[in-house]
Amino acid sequence: MTTTSSPIDDARDLPREPTAPWIRVLAIIAVAVWLAVVIWQVMVLPDRVPTHFDGSGQADGWSSKNGALAFSVLIPLLCVIPLPSLARLVLRWPQAINAPNRDWWITSGPRLRRFERLMREDLWLITVLTLALLVAIQVGITMTARAEADSMANGVLFGSLAVFGVGLFAVLARMYAGGRYAEQPDLD
Repeated sequence: MTTTSSPIDDARDLPREPTAPWIRVLAIIAVAVWLAVVIWQVMVLPDRVPTHFDGSGQADGWSSKNGALAFSVLIPLLCVIPLPSLARLVLRWPQAINAPNRDWWITSGPRLRRFERLMREDLWLITVLTLALLVAIQVGITMTARAEADSMANGVLFGSLAVFGVGLFAVLARMYAGGRYAEQPDLD
């Protein structure tokens, strides 16, 4: 009696495809910059820190130094850096993934294994962008707190959001319009 294994089982038996080196370098740089900013904040933040700003950049919420540091550490650590681990869903519940050409990707073990790598790389890029946005905002908060100002420079706040938006658009365009998830002949 022969048993047929599923594409998921076949994919799990295959070696993991490595993340592209340039994406790993970006991730390492982003984490290193984030840690450097946290260390800088520990050294220079005053006891009272503006931590929330209205649409015009005016501070409308304040926190203690420890509260601001907790935000700087916990949000990236708990919400952003774990994001690439969501790519594991490809090998656990591939039908739950919403990506271009998904039905082609989930039909064999080698396709699923490649699909997991593509998703992991894209999630790392989104992680890097999000971490960069948070770091830029933390730098703006720290500069505002050190200057004892009641408003953040609009260039920091809106410039960071603009760069994040353009970067996110580029990653999504690469995913959906760039053919990244098109059928790949080496996997037929």
